Amino acid sequence: MKVLIVGLGLMGGAYAYKLKSKGYKVYGTDINKKSIEYAIFNGFIDDGSVKPELFIQKSDIIIIALYPNLIVDFVKKYSKLFNENQIITDISGVKTSFVNEVEKLALPASYVSHHPMAGREKSGVNYSKEVEFNDANFLITTTNNSKSYAVEILKTIGKDLGFGRINVIDIEKHDAMIGFTSQLTHAIAVSLVNSDKDKDTKFFIGDSYRDLTRIAKINEVLWTELFLENKDNLLNSIESFENELNVLKQAIKDDDREKLKELFVNSTKVRKGMDK
Repeated sequence: MKVLIVGLGLMGGAYAYKLKSKGYKVYGTDINKKSIEYAIFNGFIDDGSVKPELFIQKSDIIIIALYPNLIVDFVKKYSKLFNENQIITDISGVKTSFVNEVEKLALPASYVSHHPMAGREKSGVNYSKEVEFNDANFLITTTNNSKSYAVEILKTIGKDLGFGRINVIDIEKHDAMIGFTSQLTHAIAVSLVNSDKDKDTKFFIGDSYRDLTRIAKINEVLWTELFLENKDNLLNSIESFENELNVLKQAIKDDDREKLKELFVNSTKVRKGMDK
């Protein structure tokens, strides 16, 4: 199977590296020539160019690893080169803001979006080998126009990449859940780190602070876009979190031991349930 990776950043590079190791014929394109040269030299791709048109028509699957605001522009620009035997997908962390626009283009190819729930707090193709997909969630997001065979092929790609759990959901459900499980957690980590006013904090941190704030090392361009493209879902999640934090805060103010125990017991029960 021939795959074109559009965007050889951290995740695009990880896809290229892992799919090539599984026997796929992999092409790569990026606006940065150095990223292409790195990918070729290190065996991530079989061939690459800053001109995606060189590979579009010969590819069975086109995986777009671009920022959300660039995806529609790419699809529009090269839509005449797509054919009915192709599958086009993207790895964006938000969906509703652009998938509906792509569907309006009535492409001859089958477009089915997906989201790999994995990554690193670094950026660039040179860190791609560090990305691990083992046992992570692989979300395939469908619309009324999604072709069943395209969904099945994406499931195969998810397995070949090494993902542990593959689920199929609609784009609205995806964005609502991601607003909570991904974007809210990043918002909390960023806010926690930015609330620190003591220069000696680094001498007092342990595993809890380290684990909770790892994702505060964040790609500011990408995450600004992700937050704003999914703002309604994210704001709902922030408000729900604020309500729960206020309950905890009030229990502390009131010296309410029983309420604190109740909150801790409940959170432990819910979190253990997720491990199953």
